[in-house]
Amino acid sequence: MNTPKRHHFVPQMLLRRFCDETGRLWYYNKKAPHIGVASGAPQSLFFERHFYTVNEGGVPDTSLETYFSRLEGEANTVIEKICTAGRAGREPKLSTSEKEVWDLFLYFQWKRTPDSISSKMSFADFEESLAESLADFEERFRPLTDEERQRILSESGKKRIRENARVKATGDPGTLVQDVLSNTGIAIAVVRKPNKSFVIGSNTVVKLTSPGETRLGEPGVEVWLPIAPDVAVCVIPQRGQEVVIILNNDGWLRSFNAAILRESTVIAGRSAALIQSLVCAR
Repeated sequence: MNTPKRHHFVPQMLLRRFCDETGRLWYYNKKAPHIGVASGAPQSLFFERHFYTVNEGGVPDTSLETYFSRLEGEANTVIEKICTAGRAGREPKLSTSEKEVWDLFLYFQWKRTPDSISSKMSFADFEESLAESLADFEERFRPLTDEERQRILSESGKKRIRENARVKATGDPGTLVQDVLSNTGIAIAVVRKPNKSFVIGSNTVVKLTSPGETRLGEPGVEVWLPIAPDVAVCVIPQRGQEVVIILNNDGWLRSFNAAILRESTVIAGRSAALIQSLVCAR
Protein backbone atom coordinates (compact mmCIF):
# COMPACT_ATOMS: atom_id res chain seq x y z
CA MET A 1 0.00 0.00 0.00
CA ASN A 2 1.16 3.51 -0.76
CA THR A 3 1.70 5.72 2.28
CA PRO A 4 -0.73 8.66 2.05
CA LYS A 5 1.18 11.94 1.64
CA ARG A 6 -1.54 14.50 0.87
CA HIS A 7 -3.53 14.87 4.06
CA HIS A 8 -6.74 16.82 3.44
CA PHE A 9 -7.76 18.67 6.58
CA VAL A 10 -11.07 19.48 4.86
CA PRO A 11 -12.29 16.13 3.47
CA GLN A 12 -12.62 15.81 -0.27
CA MET A 13 -16.08 14.29 0.15
CA LEU A 14 -17.14 17.59 1.75
CA LEU A 15 -15.36 19.77 -0.81
CA ARG A 16 -17.00 17.94 -3.73
CA ARG A 17 -20.39 19.06 -2.44
CA PHE A 18 -19.34 22.71 -2.86
CA CYS A 19 -18.12 22.39 -6.45
CA ASP A 20 -19.70 24.17 -9.40
CA GLU A 21 -21.26 22.34 -12.34
CA THR A 22 -17.79 21.64 -13.80
CA GLY A 23 -16.60 19.90 -10.63
CA ARG A 24 -14.28 22.72 -9.55
CA LEU A 25 -14.13 25.05 -6.56
CA TRP A 26 -13.70 28.80 -6.62
CA TYR A 27 -11.34 29.82 -3.84
CA TYR A 28 -9.34 32.66 -2.32
CA ASN A 29 -6.14 32.25 -0.30
CA LYS A 30 -5.18 35.09 2.04
CA LYS A 31 -1.54 33.96 1.84
CA ALA A 32 -1.55 34.49 -1.94
CA PRO A 33 -3.73 37.58 -2.48
CA HIS A 34 -1.97 38.36 -5.76
CA ILE A 35 -3.64 35.33 -7.34
CA GLY A 36 -7.09 36.66 -6.53
CA VAL A 37 -10.11 34.38 -6.89
CA ALA A 38 -9.13 31.21 -8.74
CA SER A 39 -10.57 27.77 -9.45
CA GLY A 40 -9.16 24.40 -8.52
CA ALA A 41 -10.06 20.73 -8.17
CA PRO A 42 -11.02 19.45 -4.69
CA GLN A 43 -7.99 17.16 -4.53
CA SER A 44 -5.64 20.12 -5.02
CA LEU A 45 -7.01 22.26 -2.16
CA PHE A 46 -7.15 22.20 1.65
CA PHE A 47 -4.31 19.73 2.21
CA GLU A 48 -0.80 19.65 3.64
CA ARG A 49 1.79 16.99 3.04
CA HIS A 50 2.15 14.58 5.95
CA PHE A 51 0.04 16.86 8.15
CA TYR A 52 -1.11 13.96 10.36
CA THR A 53 2.12 11.95 10.28
CA VAL A 54 4.09 11.21 13.45
CA ASN A 55 7.78 10.62 12.81
CA GLU A 56 9.71 9.06 15.65
CA GLY A 57 13.00 7.31 15.07
CA GLY A 58 12.75 7.87 11.33
CA VAL A 59 9.61 5.72 11.01
CA PRO A 60 6.55 7.61 9.70
CA ASP A 61 3.24 6.72 11.35
CA THR A 62 0.19 7.72 9.28
CA SER A 63 -2.40 5.92 11.41
CA LEU A 64 -4.22 9.17 12.26
CA GLU A 65 -4.72 9.98 8.56
CA THR A 66 -6.00 6.42 8.06
CA TYR A 67 -8.42 6.88 10.96
CA PHE A 68 -9.69 10.19 9.57
CA SER A 69 -10.24 8.58 6.15
CA ARG A 70 -12.33 5.84 7.73
CA LEU A 71 -14.33 8.35 9.79
CA GLU A 72 -14.95 10.50 6.70
CA GLY A 73 -16.35 7.46 4.88
CA GLU A 74 -18.85 6.87 7.68
CA ALA A 75 -19.66 10.58 8.00
CA ASN A 76 -20.27 10.88 4.26
CA THR A 77 -23.29 8.57 4.56
CA VAL A 78 -24.66 10.53 7.53
CA ILE A 79 -24.11 13.89 5.78
CA GLU A 80 -25.94 12.65 2.69
CA LYS A 81 -28.86 11.59 4.90
CA ILE A 82 -28.94 15.01 6.58
CA CYS A 83 -28.82 16.88 3.25
CA THR A 84 -31.53 14.75 1.64
CA ALA A 85 -33.88 15.13 4.60
CA GLY A 86 -33.19 18.84 5.13
CA ARG A 87 -33.84 19.69 1.47
CA ALA A 88 -37.15 17.83 1.72
CA GLY A 89 -38.03 19.90 4.81
CA ARG A 90 -37.98 16.97 7.21
CA GLU A 91 -35.80 15.74 10.07
CA PRO A 92 -33.23 13.07 9.16
CA LYS A 93 -34.07 10.95 12.24
CA LEU A 94 -30.47 9.95 12.87
CA SER A 95 -29.98 6.69 14.73
CA THR A 96 -27.86 6.65 17.89
CA SER A 97 -24.86 5.33 15.96
CA GLU A 98 -25.32 7.92 13.18
CA LYS A 99 -25.47 10.74 15.73
CA GLU A 100 -22.28 9.40 17.32
CA VAL A 101 -20.56 9.46 13.92
CA TRP A 102 -21.77 13.02 13.30
CA ASP A 103 -20.59 14.19 16.74
CA LEU A 104 -17.17 12.62 16.21
CA PHE A 105 -16.84 14.08 12.72
CA LEU A 106 -17.85 17.55 13.95
CA TYR A 107 -15.45 17.37 16.90
CA PHE A 108 -12.43 16.41 14.80
CA GLN A 109 -13.32 18.80 11.98
CA TRP A 110 -13.40 21.55 14.59
CA LYS A 111 -9.87 20.85 15.84
CA ARG A 112 -7.94 19.25 12.96
CA THR A 113 -7.39 22.18 10.56
CA PRO A 114 -4.19 24.28 10.49
CA ASP A 115 -6.18 27.46 11.22
CA SER A 116 -7.78 25.91 14.30
CA ILE A 117 -4.49 24.47 15.54
CA SER A 118 -2.51 27.69 15.02
CA SER A 119 -5.03 29.63 17.10
CA LYS A 120 -4.36 27.33 20.06
CA MET A 121 -0.65 26.56 19.81
CA SER A 122 1.82 29.18 20.99
CA PHE A 123 5.50 28.85 20.12
CA ALA A 124 6.44 30.41 23.46
CA ASP A 125 4.25 27.87 25.28
CA PHE A 126 5.92 25.06 23.36
CA GLU A 127 9.41 26.28 24.27
CA GLU A 128 8.42 26.52 27.94
CA SER A 129 6.81 23.08 27.90
CA LEU A 130 9.87 21.54 26.23
CA ALA A 131 12.23 23.08 28.81
CA GLU A 132 10.03 21.76 31.63
CA SER A 133 9.95 18.29 30.07
CA LEU A 134 13.74 18.16 29.77
CA ALA A 135 14.19 19.33 33.37
CA ASP A 136 11.69 16.71 34.55
CA PHE A 137 13.51 13.98 32.63
CA GLU A 138 16.87 14.92 34.13
CA GLU A 139 15.42 15.07 37.63
CA ARG A 140 13.73 11.69 37.37
CA PHE A 141 16.31 9.75 35.36
CA ARG A 142 19.70 11.22 34.44
CA PRO A 143 21.37 14.30 32.94
CA LEU A 144 21.20 14.59 29.19
CA THR A 145 24.46 14.27 27.30
CA ASP A 146 25.68 17.26 25.32
CA GLU A 147 24.91 15.35 22.12
CA GLU A 148 21.35 14.57 23.24
CA ARG A 149 20.67 18.13 24.30
CA GLN A 150 22.06 19.52 21.05
CA ARG A 151 19.96 17.09 18.99
CA ILE A 152 16.75 17.88 20.89
CA LEU A 153 17.26 21.65 20.98
CA SER A 154 18.38 22.00 17.36
CA GLU A 155 15.87 23.66 15.05
CA SER A 156 15.15 20.37 13.29
CA GLY A 157 14.84 18.55 16.62
CA LYS A 158 12.38 21.07 18.04
CA LYS A 159 10.41 21.09 14.82
CA ARG A 160 10.07 17.30 14.88
CA ILE A 161 9.00 17.28 18.54
CA ARG A 162 6.52 20.09 17.97
CA GLU A 163 5.00 18.40 14.92
CA ASN A 164 4.69 15.06 16.72
CA ALA A 165 3.07 16.78 19.70
CA ARG A 166 0.63 18.57 17.39
CA VAL A 167 -0.42 15.36 15.64
CA LYS A 168 -0.87 13.48 18.92
CA ALA A 169 -2.93 16.34 20.36
CA THR A 170 -5.06 16.43 17.20
CA GLY A 171 -5.80 12.72 17.55
CA ASP A 172 -6.96 13.02 21.17
CA PRO A 173 -10.59 11.79 21.26
CA GLY A 174 -11.75 14.61 23.55
CA THR A 175 -14.07 12.52 25.71
CA LEU A 176 -15.30 15.56 27.66
CA VAL A 177 -16.40 17.37 24.49
CA GLN A 178 -17.89 14.13 23.18
CA ASP A 179 -19.97 13.84 26.35
CA VAL A 180 -21.30 17.36 25.78
CA LEU A 181 -22.08 16.68 22.11
CA SER A 182 -23.92 13.47 22.97
CA ASN A 183 -26.39 15.57 24.96
CA THR A 184 -27.15 17.94 22.08
CA GLY A 185 -29.39 17.95 19.03
CA ILE A 186 -28.97 19.44 15.57
CA ALA A 187 -30.56 22.28 13.61
CA ILE A 188 -30.35 22.01 9.83
CA ALA A 189 -30.38 25.32 7.96
CA VAL A 190 -31.44 25.04 4.31
CA VAL A 191 -31.00 27.76 1.67
CA ARG A 192 -33.73 27.70 -0.98
CA LYS A 193 -32.66 30.60 -3.18
CA PRO A 194 -30.54 29.26 -6.07
CA ASN A 195 -28.35 32.39 -6.15
CA LYS A 196 -27.46 32.18 -2.43
CA SER A 197 -25.12 29.67 -0.82
CA PHE A 198 -22.78 28.85 2.02
CA VAL A 199 -19.03 28.86 1.53
CA ILE A 200 -16.54 26.52 3.18
CA GLY A 201 -13.31 27.61 4.84
CA SER A 202 -10.03 26.21 6.06
CA ASN A 203 -11.41 26.89 9.54
CA THR A 204 -14.40 24.72 8.78
CA VAL A 205 -16.44 25.01 11.97
CA VAL A 206 -17.75 28.44 12.98
CA LYS A 207 -18.61 29.29 16.60
CA LEU A 208 -21.01 32.18 17.13
CA THR A 209 -21.60 33.35 20.70
CA SER A 210 -23.78 35.81 22.59
CA PRO A 211 -22.07 38.20 25.04
CA GLY A 212 -20.98 36.39 28.20
CA GLU A 213 -21.72 32.90 26.86
CA THR A 214 -18.90 30.75 25.50
CA ARG A 215 -19.51 27.15 26.60
CA LEU A 216 -20.67 24.54 24.13
CA GLY A 217 -24.26 23.54 24.87
CA GLU A 218 -25.35 26.92 26.24
CA PRO A 219 -28.37 28.53 24.49
CA GLY A 220 -26.34 31.53 23.27
CA VAL A 221 -23.52 29.44 21.75
CA GLU A 222 -23.93 28.29 18.15
CA VAL A 223 -21.48 25.88 16.51
CA TRP A 224 -22.01 25.58 12.75
CA LEU A 225 -20.57 23.34 10.06
CA PRO A 226 -21.58 23.96 6.41
CA ILE A 227 -21.91 20.59 4.67
CA ALA A 228 -23.18 21.75 1.26
CA PRO A 229 -23.78 25.06 -0.53
CA ASP A 230 -27.42 24.95 0.61
CA VAL A 231 -27.10 23.10 3.94
CA ALA A 232 -25.37 23.84 7.24
CA VAL A 233 -25.75 22.09 10.59
CA CYS A 234 -25.77 23.72 14.03
CA VAL A 235 -25.43 22.17 17.49
CA ILE A 236 -28.49 22.88 19.67
CA PRO A 237 -28.72 22.23 23.42
CA GLN A 238 -31.83 20.02 23.27
CA ARG A 239 -30.70 16.40 23.45
CA GLY A 240 -31.93 14.24 20.58
CA GLN A 241 -33.89 17.02 18.86
CA GLU A 242 -33.69 17.69 15.13
CA VAL A 243 -34.95 20.97 13.66
CA VAL A 244 -35.10 22.06 10.01
CA ILE A 245 -34.85 25.81 9.34
CA ILE A 246 -35.58 27.30 5.92
CA LEU A 247 -33.12 30.18 5.75
CA ASN A 248 -34.66 33.30 4.20
CA ASN A 249 -32.48 35.87 5.94
CA ASP A 250 -29.96 36.96 3.31
CA GLY A 251 -28.26 39.29 5.78
CA TRP A 252 -27.60 36.48 8.24
CA LEU A 253 -26.18 34.26 5.50
CA ARG A 254 -23.91 37.08 4.34
CA SER A 255 -22.67 37.64 7.90
CA PHE A 256 -22.14 33.92 8.35
CA ASN A 257 -20.02 33.64 5.20
CA ALA A 258 -18.08 36.73 6.25
CA ALA A 259 -17.33 35.03 9.60
CA ILE A 260 -15.95 32.00 7.74
CA LEU A 261 -13.69 34.28 5.69
CA ARG A 262 -12.60 36.18 8.81
CA GLU A 263 -11.56 33.00 10.63
CA SER A 264 -10.07 31.13 7.66
CA THR A 265 -6.93 31.42 5.56
CA VAL A 266 -8.69 29.92 2.53
CA ILE A 267 -12.36 29.98 1.57
CA ALA A 268 -14.05 28.19 -1.32
CA GLY A 269 -17.44 27.74 -2.91
CA ARG A 270 -19.34 27.07 -6.08
CA SER A 271 -19.64 30.75 -7.11
CA ALA A 272 -16.73 32.94 -8.20
CA ALA A 273 -18.94 36.02 -7.78
CA LEU A 274 -19.75 35.14 -4.16
CA ILE A 275 -16.12 34.57 -3.22
CA GLN A 276 -15.11 37.81 -4.95
CA SER A 277 -17.80 39.83 -3.20
CA LEU A 278 -16.79 38.49 0.23
CA VAL A 279 -13.13 39.26 -0.41
CA CYS A 280 -13.87 42.78 -1.64
CA ALA A 281 -16.10 43.52 1.35
CA ARG A 282 -13.67 42.51 4.09
